[in-house]
Amino acid sequence: MSVMKNKPRLGRGLSSLLSAGNLPVEAEIPAPTKESAPGPAPTAPTAAEAPASAPAAPAAPTDGSILQIPVEAVVPNPHQPRKQMNEASIAELAASLKATGLIQPIVVRKVGETYQLIAGERRLRAAKMAGLATIPAILREVDSFTQAQMALVENIQRENLNPIDRAQAYRTLMGQLGLTQAELAGRLGEDRSSIANHLRLLDLAEPVQAMVSDGRISLGHAKILAGVQDILEQERLANLVVTQGLSVRNLERLLQESTSRTAPAAPAPAAGSAYHQDLEKSLSRQLGLRVQLRAGTKKGKGKLILHYGTLDQFDELMNRLGVKPE
Repeated sequence: MSVMKNKPRLGRGLSSLLSAGNLPVEAEIPAPTKESAPGPAPTAPTAAEAPASAPAAPAAPTDGSILQIPVEAVVPNPHQPRKQMNEASIAELAASLKATGLIQPIVVRKVGETYQLIAGERRLRAAKMAGLATIPAILREVDSFTQAQMALVENIQRENLNPIDRAQAYRTLMGQLGLTQAELAGRLGEDRSSIANHLRLLDLAEPVQAMVSDGRISLGHAKILAGVQDILEQERLANLVVTQGLSVRNLERLLQESTSRTAPAAPAPAAGSAYHQDLEKSLSRQLGLRVQLRAGTKKGKGKLILHYGTLDQFDELMNRLGVKPE
């Protein structure tokens, strides 16, 4: 009787094992024969034998992530402040990348399916020249205004911008963000007078600006020439600096001599000139434009000169003055 009772329990145990092995309960296991060696009894798969679960999807890259992205997926920065690149130095960097790879990542932001460059124009160009397939990049989640500001700061910190490119970048940021010189200086950690001096360079004649851009004329020379109102005189003096190798001090002396010859009867500076200078600075900060006050020969008379660099600045000035075209 005890044997008969154990058979049902054994049957239930086999059914359980077969179900665990994904075989139908009704399936019969043939008894071993002489031709076939008895095999091990079927057992349930252990944890090690169980099929591995699908790998978890990689987390989406976040702000500050370092990625390896295809070089061809990176598009240029539309707010790149540098307008001139030294092709020889890029070729040298490309040769270095072939030998050692890129150590310092570029900085990008995601725009659609592409990556828009924020900083690292030279490194990107050198990577393309070196034939690299991918490039390390730091991902930043920023808007276009912050992108322009970051690109400018990165170039300023590296001292890679010539004075004209730097001045144009200042003017672009002021126009896009609606900032005064003082506000821009605060955001960039710059001195306001430095920004004002650079913006004055944009009043130079185009040929003179080209000389400043390619380094034939220093920033010190350019500051002095920016005070010359006559464009032809600007060019004449700039050419003298280049051909004769004039120092900044010699240029100042030459300009003083030229002014004394052309205007021998110029009136002496007014007693309130210091006040006028402070007023000019105050108006420049508030308007974000270069402002000049010129006292006349008669008491109470003079000129107020406002310099604008773009038509947008001119339109903004007209709106502030409440002037509408008829």
